[in-house]
This record gives sequence, structure tokens and C-alpha cells, in this order.
Amino acid sequence: MVTGAASGIGFATGVELLKAGHTVYFTDRNPTDLARIAAPLRERAHAVILDLKHLADMRAATKDILARHGSIDILVNNAGITIKGADGKPQGFLDATEEQFFEIMRINSLALMQMTQLVLPGMMQKRWGRIVNVASLAGRSKSIVSGPLYMMSKASVLGLTRATAAEMGPHGITCNAVAPGRILSAMTENAAPGVNDGYAAQIPVRRIGDPIEVASGIAYLCGEHAGFTNGAVIDINGGFFMS
Repeated sequence: MVTGAASGIGFATGVELLKAGHTVYFTDRNPTDLARIAAPLRERAHAVILDLKHLADMRAATKDILARHGSIDILVNNAGITIKGADGKPQGFLDATEEQFFEIMRINSLALMQMTQLVLPGMMQKRWGRIVNVASLAGRSKSIVSGPLYMMSKASVLGLTRATAAEMGPHGITCNAVAPGRILSAMTENAAPGVNDGYAAQIPVRRIGDPIEVASGIAYLCGEHAGFTNGAVIDINGGFFMS
């Protein structure tokens, strides 16, 4: 089950998991065009409309998948939103509001926790599970394009990842995170003119990343041989941040 899977990192991740032999549920508040997937893989792909603003919708979607497939062994918490300032520029600290705080934390942090809570009982029963949370460079270090609310929300993803990994490891369930840097997506394409070019000039590899480069890392963390990788954060940022 992949959230935010209609495009970008989420869609690329779903395709990589299909290639690994999994049945994949692409969930998103927008329709997912499964026709973009090669026919042999498409047979195991399912699109589900899911708005993470509402716990009832998350429960219904999870219940439906469990009824159709029997188990959810892998959860990729990819969905996220950002809040921009005027003209697509990064939001300033003094411009952040309480309403915006609750809006972004609802999707980027709380919904992630609730989705994880919904799939954990089944994973615990099977004593096997893989959870991957998509954090961000913005939650790991400074960010030149993300505002304070986005940075705060993505930092919370890393804390939740560690908490889940520590508690669920004894049950055969791993939880890890990827922290992408600037990646080509609908979100980054809406940036103000020149923002992406300026960012790319500061990255050692001198370019913006591609969704498949993040999806490949996520697919590894979902695999059988990643069982000893738990509570880790994989930085995929072209060398912009090195821990």
C-alpha cells in the first residue's frame, strides 16, 4: 500500500514494488492512471481514492484492501503537502499561521501515524512487515526552499520512524525512512521561476533528482534482505547533505 501514489515518488515506488512481484495498491486523493504501467505488471496494480484528511476514509480503504487481499505487508507513507508563500517562494517564519500548522501536520505527520496504526495489527500477527516513511532533506538539515512548517512536519516523520522501529522490531516489522532532496515532481514544478536551477547549482551532482532514484531506495527497504535495516534514514539528495 503506497500513499500519494498518483504521481512522482509514490507512483515510481508502486511500479518498483510491482517489478519485485508484489500486488500494489496505489492510493491517492487524485485518480491514478494505471494505464501508464506496463500491461504484465498492471494486473497486480489497483488504484484507490484516499483522502488522508479523514481517519474514517483511511479505515475504510484499509478494511477494503484487507477484505480483497487478506493482508497489508508493506506500507509506504509517501503522501505529503507543502505550504508556499507568495509567488511560489518559500514561506517565511513570521507568515506561518496556526491554521496552516494543523493543515500540514494533519497530512504529513498525523495521517502517517494513523495509517501505520491501521496496518500494524496484521503485520504483528504475521510477524513480518515493512514500513517506509518518506521524510525529506528539510527534516534532516536546513532547507533553502521549504518553509518552517514543512521542515517541522518532516522532522516529526523521523521521530515517528524511530519510535515505530524500536517498538515493532521484536515483532518482525521494520520501519525506515528515506529523506529525499530536491526531486522532480508536481510539487517542485510549482516553484517560483529559477528556484530549481538555483538549487541544482548547489548540489554536488549538479542536478535535481528523479523519482525513480528515491523509489529504488524505498523498494530495497521493503525487501526481504532489508530485515536488519531498522530505524535508518537513507539520504537521497545528490550530496547536498552528508551526515
